[in-house]
Amino acid sequence: MKKAVDFLAEWARGEAWKIHVINKANRADENDLSKFLDEVLHLMKTKETVVMIDDIENGTLEGKKLIINEIQSPKNINAISGDVQFSLGKNLNVFYGENGSGKSSYVRMFRKLAENYHTSEKDLTILPNVYEEEQSEESLAQTVEVAYLLDEKMNNNLVDINEPHNVLSKINVFDSDSVLPLINNDLTFSILPKGFDKFQIVTMLLDLLRKDVSTTIRVEEEKQGRIFSDSSFNFIQEELNRITKEVKESHGIRKFLNSNYPRSDAYEEVIEEIDIQIKDLEATNLKDKITILTAQRTKLRSIRDAFKKLSAILNVENIEKVNALIKDYETKIQEERDFNQAFKKNVSFLNVVNDEWFDFVKLGKKYYESINQNHIHEGDSCIFCSQSLSTLSVNVIETNFSHIIKSKKGSIDAIEKELLKQELQDIVVNFSDEEHALIESERLLGRIKSAIQLVNRNKELFSSLLTSKKTITDDVSLDLTDIFEEINQELSEIEGRITNLNDTKVEADKKIGSLKDTRETLIKNEKLHSSHDLLVEWFNIQKSIKELRTAKSKFSTNSLTQKQSEAFQCIVQDKYFDIFERFAQELKVSNVNLRLIPKKGETLRKKSVSSKEYKVSQIMSEGEQKAVAMAEFATDLTMRGDFNTILLDDPVTSLDYKRSEIIANLIYKLSLERQVIVFTHNIMFYYYLCNACSKDKNKGNKFFKVDEIDKLNKGFVSESFSGRLENLNEIMKKLKVQEQTINSKKCFGDALEEALKKAYSDIRTWCELIVEEGFFKSVIRRYEPNIMFTKVNSIKGDFVEELTPVSELFEKACRWMAGHSQPTETQHNRATKEAFNEDISYIHQIYELYK
Repeated sequence: MKKAVDFLAEWARGEAWKIHVINKANRADENDLSKFLDEVLHLMKTKETVVMIDDIENGTLEGKKLIINEIQSPKNINAISGDVQFSLGKNLNVFYGENGSGKSSYVRMFRKLAENYHTSEKDLTILPNVYEEEQSEESLAQTVEVAYLLDEKMNNNLVDINEPHNVLSKINVFDSDSVLPLINNDLTFSILPKGFDKFQIVTMLLDLLRKDVSTTIRVEEEKQGRIFSDSSFNFIQEELNRITKEVKESHGIRKFLNSNYPRSDAYEEVIEEIDIQIKDLEATNLKDKITILTAQRTKLRSIRDAFKKLSAILNVENIEKVNALIKDYETKIQEERDFNQAFKKNVSFLNVVNDEWFDFVKLGKKYYESINQNHIHEGDSCIFCSQSLSTLSVNVIETNFSHIIKSKKGSIDAIEKELLKQELQDIVVNFSDEEHALIESERLLGRIKSAIQLVNRNKELFSSLLTSKKTITDDVSLDLTDIFEEINQELSEIEGRITNLNDTKVEADKKIGSLKDTRETLIKNEKLHSSHDLLVEWFNIQKSIKELRTAKSKFSTNSLTQKQSEAFQCIVQDKYFDIFERFAQELKVSNVNLRLIPKKGETLRKKSVSSKEYKVSQIMSEGEQKAVAMAEFATDLTMRGDFNTILLDDPVTSLDYKRSEIIANLIYKLSLERQVIVFTHNIMFYYYLCNACSKDKNKGNKFFKVDEIDKLNKGFVSESFSGRLENLNEIMKKLKVQEQTINSKKCFGDALEEALKKAYSDIRTWCELIVEEGFFKSVIRRYEPNIMFTKVNSIKGDFVEELTPVSELFEKACRWMAGHSQPTETQHNRATKEAFNEDISYIHQIYELYK
């Protein structure tokens, strides 16, 4: 059978970010969610692989069994006495008490400890004993000592009822304030099979992601709105709107701007030139202006041509070539020196090896080559002195010829010729102060003057290094591309101005209008291009917002809720319907319609009557409503497998006796698997509970009475009522055993006092039973609604004479038993052995007469 985790895996569909969310839900101990959104967005973008981690059980108390063993020493809990101490049974515990006895204080105490199941009562404030004298703030702590079993492990805690207790909070509560929420509210399944809780956690995480991404989108939108909010962008707003509409990605902005809003590389110069042209066209003396412009054009051309020649030599490529020649020259010179040194050793008879000797030997070499003789032989005639050549002479001549072949002199001469071609002395750039006035653009004039200074400096440095055959440094290189472009642009504009000045006035006006339009376009284009980085930022934010909105749409919980609904229908739904129907039949309620509604990763359960438009509280009687609420309460416990303590506070208020008995039977069945604590002031319901377990001699079932001494001391608990299910014969057997114990020699002191208290508890029960069985012969029983008319004739009329002494004995037992209700002024009066023997003698006497 599929598990809830399988449905979660189906929802994830292998998507990394969804698996990461599920893993986060499984790691319930991790509270740091500050980077969670970034992690999820990263996985959405990168499509990385994420493996779903095992669903590890958390250390919850669900599935464990809580049993409260003992309550003692309550402090500052209404008027409950601090001397209270009583033990509870493991199954059914029924507390009966009249109004004002302190019963409700216990209920509020238990409810305060519990995580209240469903209740419309929100104010659980428990006051201290307001009747006592004012106490110090330190002594006002509201505590109670609680001994409890958790899975058979004993624990003893001093519990502050105003602080959550991780174990006692698991108590389940049902009271009159639970009814309306249980029948009308859209209830969630608080505990479901393993894995269902992850649906709610994943839903919570998706809601958190959606909230975080919405906040991030809002921040990004505000940031985006501020980019072009300055008034300086107003005049290009139309262009900005077009760009943001037509351009798709930030990397396409530059291309779009270049295509639709071309930018001038020399914007300031172009604007300046347009302004000059407009000024020229609007001027009157055109002839002089043309003359000045013509002279300016001539000078700029001469400067440009000189720069071109210098640039051809002082560029990086040429300098690298010159440096290679200089390096080669240095290498050849050194090789020549080294070779000459070696040669000097072989012709040591020569004092000096110079160019003349070099030429002399070279001529001899050429002679031998002309007669096709490669080698000189011993005995040949020397071409220099005609003597016969000895072996030594042959070797000397061969050595000289070899020197000629290997000499670097020719290469060195060739390099020197090549280097001489690089000389710059003949290239001169003249620019007198008078000629400065020809250049109208101050910026261009400054650029030309700076370029000339740089050229002259580099020119002199280059010539100096070239002459000394030293490596040309990188700072000598010139890149005059920018100044060439500026001069060419200026020449082009001068040509245009000269042409414009020669046009007619009408044509000039047209050109002025065109120039102004061009000027405005250039300004807009320049503004757009200068805003490129802002546009990139705008588009990047737009892209981020788009991605965030896409991510936000993925954080919808609809598909998760659908999967949870499928899982619920597959695993839980039929079980819930069957259990509720079973409990509803036991409680005699019908026509309750159940609906399950998936919502945000949960499944809500709704109840109605006839139609979903009608709430249970609108149609059913108060008794039926309480029965439906009890069926829901029992169903939830069963669904959750909850075996923790149940607290029931007067669950049958306003119920008829028939339905009260049915609910008593249901409570008894619930107590078979868990501890149930019932508080009631309904004596009939008390007896129904007694009757439900009358055949069960389980010591885990206990019955208590809650009494008060006075307004300052309430809540005394005794088990005296537990004997109400015993018959007269059984209680007599117990009294006979107690009689033997009390009258034994070993029974004295505290042991005697405790034995007497217990004995008088049973004597009180005997008083009740002697009336029921001895007098009425069980014709009337307070735990049964009907009178047994068939036994009316069996009533012992003469018992009327004994009613007064039995009543007096009952009052005495109430004072002397455990959990007595003895008033303060008679607390010094305690049971004695002599009084007990006198009373037990009377009991034996009456029993024999009316058993």
